[in-house]
Amino acid sequence: MINNGLIKRWMTSPVVTVTPETSLKEAREILSEENIRALPVVKNKKLVGIITKRGLLRLDLSFLADEAWLQQANLVEEKVSDVMTVSPLTIRPDSLIPKAARIMLENKITALPVLEKGALVGILTNSDFLRFIIEEYPSLKKTILVENYMSDEVVTVEKDTNILEIHRLMGVKRIRSVPVMEGDQLVGIVTRTDLMSSDPSRLTSSDDKDSALKILTQPVEKIMVQPVLTISPKVELPEAAQLMLDNKLHSLPVVDENKKLVGIITESDLFLMIVQMFF
Repeated sequence: MINNGLIKRWMTSPVVTVTPETSLKEAREILSEENIRALPVVKNKKLVGIITKRGLLRLDLSFLADEAWLQQANLVEEKVSDVMTVSPLTIRPDSLIPKAARIMLENKITALPVLEKGALVGILTNSDFLRFIIEEYPSLKKTILVENYMSDEVVTVEKDTNILEIHRLMGVKRIRSVPVMEGDQLVGIVTRTDLMSSDPSRLTSSDDKDSALKILTQPVEKIMVQPVLTISPKVELPEAAQLMLDNKLHSLPVVDENKKLVGIITESDLFLMIVQMFF
């Protein structure tokens, strides 16, 4: 293990936090303004939970269920304490980056609060791991290509697939991004973040259910990102990490010299590389 692998060197600090009494509306605004995916929840200087963009997405779409709409739940009035993950996984600042990567990979989480003597001193996010790869890769003294860690079985959709179906597909397949195809051509990509921007979270009463369903039955081409940033299978992994970091991406479609989609590389794949190569 390299000497620079202590978490305290790579964690983000200070940490943007909220309290259990913070409204979900305000929490969403903070996530958007700060361009972050997770907010630790602190009460009396103690970490009591965490709220994530992923959790908010699940919450928003759950309000399409008849039971929730019959209750006339109001998202504006909901508090962070109502939906936060309590007792989140944490790590110490003197632990090593590969250990943190393994925890995040195994538990499919996007952030890991760092505690020292019970106090929140930092947070590890996907961006911190990308920086670690970029800076510490030369210490491996070996060549690791994108094709060594990409997934070559890619879940794709056509551009007329509706948004609700893609949400369900992501849930079933446990994935966070889906390339959009027109025939054999890559024409876009959609992520959970894109879904969040189009979900019915702004709706506050059951009177708006029809409007929410109209939004969710739109074709994905209405919200997909295009043109798509891609990468070659023959380049080294730090190039993929740098592209993800600079553009705040969760994944990169991998295309060959003929522009054919041959795989996808995700942050989880890069976590796996850290676990395997830096222990």
